[in-house]
Amino acid sequence: MQRDQAQAYRRDIDGLRALAVAAIVVHHAFPAVLPGGFVGVDVFFVISGFLITRILVEARDEKRFSWGGFYLRRAGRIVPAYVLVTLVTMVLATWIEMPRLLTQTGAAASASGLFLANVLAAQSPGYFAPSVQQNPLLHLWSLGVEEQFYLVWPALIGLLSLGWLRPARTALALALLTASLALAQVLVAGGGGVAAFFHLPTRAWEFLAGGVLALGLAAPPADRRVANLAALCGLLAIAWSLVALSEASPFPGLSAVPACLGAALLVWSGQGVAPGATAILRAAPVVALGRVSYALYLWHWPLLVLAADVAQQPLTSVQRLGLVALSLGLAALTWRFVEQPLRRGPADRPWRRLGGVLLLLLGPVAAGAALFLGQGLPQRLSPDARALVRLEETDVNPARKACFERADETAPEQCRFGASPGSRGDQVLVWGDSHADAVTPGVVAWARARDWSVGEVARGGCPPLAGVRVRIFGRLDRGCEAWAARTMDRIAADRRLTLVVLAARWPLYRDAPPFYDVNSPRVAVDTVARPGVRPALSAALTATLDAIARRRPDLRVVVIGPVPELTLAPPECLAQQRQLGGPAAVCARVEAGPPLARATPAEAEIRAAVEDRPGVAAVFPSETLCLDGGCVGVIGGRPIYFDDDHLSASGARRLVPPWVDDSWRRLAAPLGKPMATAPR
Repeated sequence: MQRDQAQAYRRDIDGLRALAVAAIVVHHAFPAVLPGGFVGVDVFFVISGFLITRILVEARDEKRFSWGGFYLRRAGRIVPAYVLVTLVTMVLATWIEMPRLLTQTGAAASASGLFLANVLAAQSPGYFAPSVQQNPLLHLWSLGVEEQFYLVWPALIGLLSLGWLRPARTALALALLTASLALAQVLVAGGGGVAAFFHLPTRAWEFLAGGVLALGLAAPPADRRVANLAALCGLLAIAWSLVALSEASPFPGLSAVPACLGAALLVWSGQGVAPGATAILRAAPVVALGRVSYALYLWHWPLLVLAADVAQQPLTSVQRLGLVALSLGLAALTWRFVEQPLRRGPADRPWRRLGGVLLLLLGPVAAGAALFLGQGLPQRLSPDARALVRLEETDVNPARKACFERADETAPEQCRFGASPGSRGDQVLVWGDSHADAVTPGVVAWARARDWSVGEVARGGCPPLAGVRVRIFGRLDRGCEAWAARTMDRIAADRRLTLVVLAARWPLYRDAPPFYDVNSPRVAVDTVARPGVRPALSAALTATLDAIARRRPDLRVVVIGPVPELTLAPPECLAQQRQLGGPAAVCARVEAGPPLARATPAEAEIRAAVEDRPGVAAVFPSETLCLDGGCVGVIGGRPIYFDDDHLSASGARRLVPPWVDDSWRRLAAPLGKPMATAPR
């Protein structure tokens, strides 16, 4: 994103930078205004590719290229402002963020200091995922891509400038461009959009789109009319991308071509005669914005993210405008007092000076590592805030460690609750993933009123579905098929068993966005009989219910539908409000749209599977928790979740007994034995 000075200064390129950074800032502050504003990054990549390639080619052709000098100029432009903004961001984050998010910010800071932020981001659910958008250093992924490109490109330019390759260097660069674009499109079309978005090999073609112009792909326009037409087409192509693309667009394959082609046309049109169509890009205020574009890019995102974290609700338009204005002011100061002074200096002994500049990077790397290894420094919090943050450890299923975290090592007898000493078997079995473990205390509370025992069979990432395979991050097999088979054998063998409760994070197994949890896994589900084929949730649940009915036709089943996944974690939110002195009311309720958008499709599939099926009933927590346009996360001043999607033990004991009781009442009685009386 930085501004590279070539020998012949071009005001229109600074103007194009202004257009790019304005698109990004408006998109981040007001996404509905410019849904495709993220293509500003692609415009920056084209500009950077053109300017840096021109510098490299001229230096190579004139035999004055210096590796030390080149990287000293790069570091002088990038590092000082980056270090300043990153350190300020970490100081603010340490004051504002709770340990979970601060740990992630620390990891991002360290990765960014090594110019590997894009590699870290590629492990996430994607750039537009709500959990990822909570990272105040997310935007530094682009610097990682850029610097990785410039570790490779000077050497390739040197190779292509050898006498026997020099006549073909433009064609070879064009071939690399084509290969990179083709790889990006293949990955995007094949479901690898996250990798394509963040990694260098699928972004290199955007730099090369500017690079091939610097290599002489097309002679500068000599006719003003041609230059004007090219500039106008370029502006229209970028404008189309800004309004036609969105976070739902497959990107950055072919859908990124209009913006990059538009930027290339604007760069090319200004190489010869100055076209009238770009007069606005050469206007003094626009050029001034372009000069501070790098610093503005650095400042705006952390301010927007951290302000939203403080508010714990969407920022108002006035607040967003104020933050943009503050970003612009900080950018101007950074450009004047950090970028400009540190870009000047002697050119002798470049390697020694380069080492001094790079030492500055140790600041964010070390500070980030301290935050990450210190797990977000919980000791900085007040006792009340720390107790709330620790609800993830203290207000959970008391048997969580033995019966969930170490389920493979624990005998079934150790995960039976409410059973009389020496008794065998269970009347109720809870089967599912971590959400099943979370609701178990509530099922136990319901069963205790009947003097029934409860067994738990819960494994992380394994839905209560027979005949499916689950892989995390596309590779790691969770062993769910064998786990489900053992559970089905247990169901068939335990003749005392009266009720099976199925609970899971159902939307996860539909690959349903959005992902709110920073640590939300990306899972792939397929059928054992047809590897690579994702089954519909309704079909997989139907097959599982059929399998249970074949083994135990007298058994009743209750399916607990998706627990609404909130856009905040109530305990963390309350802890933050206590730490900062903010209102606790903002944590009690979130806007229902996003949680219901995630839950409703899964609910529809569950309804389809249980409809008209005797002995099976479903209950949907959203009908209790999401009313009048909001979903509650706090009742009576106490969180009913321990994070953003799991019920706390106290929340489960409060909510689950009425859910199971209502389902039990609705179940058909004649399935081989009379229905027992509901607990009072």
